[in-house]
Amino acid sequence: MLKFFLFLFRRAFGALWADSRGNIVISFVCAMPILMATTGIAIDFGTMTMKRATLQAAADEAAVAGAKQLTLASTTDIAVKSTVSSFLQNQLTGNDVGATNTTTIDRTKGAVKVEVSESWSPYFAQFIGTDITPIVARATAVVQGESRLCILTLNPTENHAFRMMNSAQVQAASCGVFSNSADPKGMFLQNFSIISAAIICSAGGVSAAKSQTSVTPQSDCTPVPDPLTAQAIPTVGPCSATNTSISSGTTTLSPGVYCGGLTISGTANVTFKPGLYVVKDAPFTISGSSVADGVDVGFYLAGASAQVNFTGSAKINLSGSETGVMAGLLLFADPAQADGSTHVINATNVQTLTGTIYFPTGDLRVDPASATVASNSAYTAIIVNRIRIEKGPTLVMNTSYGATKVPVPAGVRTSATVVLSN
Repeated sequence: MLKFFLFLFRRAFGALWADSRGNIVISFVCAMPILMATTGIAIDFGTMTMKRATLQAAADEAAVAGAKQLTLASTTDIAVKSTVSSFLQNQLTGNDVGATNTTTIDRTKGAVKVEVSESWSPYFAQFIGTDITPIVARATAVVQGESRLCILTLNPTENHAFRMMNSAQVQAASCGVFSNSADPKGMFLQNFSIISAAIICSAGGVSAAKSQTSVTPQSDCTPVPDPLTAQAIPTVGPCSATNTSISSGTTTLSPGVYCGGLTISGTANVTFKPGLYVVKDAPFTISGSSVADGVDVGFYLAGASAQVNFTGSAKINLSGSETGVMAGLLLFADPAQADGSTHVINATNVQTLTGTIYFPTGDLRVDPASATVASNSAYTAIIVNRIRIEKGPTLVMNTSYGATKVPVPAGVRTSATVVLSN
């Protein structure tokens, strides 16, 4: 190789070669292979450093994503590994997409270890035998303490299954927001809408600007199993009342079966005694400037036409069932209702909705313009077919489980805080 360089320079610089000053050229030619090798190794080292940083960042975030998946009810090791692989596919681009990964799950310790490895071909270092490939990055994420599920949309296919528009906000800083829709726009945020949550996860895609979410949304998540799929359905007995409508005065209602619906409107002031209320075959309406209060109450919506309809400036403070078949639930719609039955929370003074709202086949629309919803609740969990949060409301999802006697249904208090471990 050196003789070859000398030959080229003698042909190109013959006159200079004969001159004594040609010694400088000879020195340069002799040193050139060393300079080239040194420069090449520096380039390889820089490339290696950048690749290692990229892989390490991806491994860190993938391990955290896997550990968060580990915390969900009924999750499997396959689901956790799928979450890790999907997350790495989204994070790694360019030549790094060929990296391989190994995921190790330790359920006893609540830990997910991710190892990402990429083989690459250095340009120069390989000629002098320097072993700098493959590049390996390792990260371990550990489940600590307690985290929560706040919103879950169950629809598996539709776009906009979770939709927010017109400056709507969800404040769920200590819990997770999930969409099971595999559509690329299964979770859709538009017009300055914002989600603040511990985890944002969609089985399909998330259509949102970076500024619209407090954490990086995860796509291609394994769908979250419905934690209430085995929920017992209350027995619907004979009618206790029919076509009940209260529009004024102060009234105390007792548990029972309200056939033909239950309407509270106008200036009515209604207190619900503790117990189970079955609203059958017509809407459960609270509207006007009425007031509705109840502690240890559960509302079961029986029949195709039984939907929630909270509108107007009604002041609503309801806290869910503490015991019995509806324990932990506040609003529960008949699973036999048609897909897409719409329940509406449009009232501008909904202060307390403590407990779980469960509409397995129904949609929930939350759209009181610029109003705050459920901010006084100890905790609120929403599990519905689809959700629409529009017209600028702020939906507050608290998780102060210890501040209420309303239990948290199994599967809602399922996840935990996740941290990277050295």
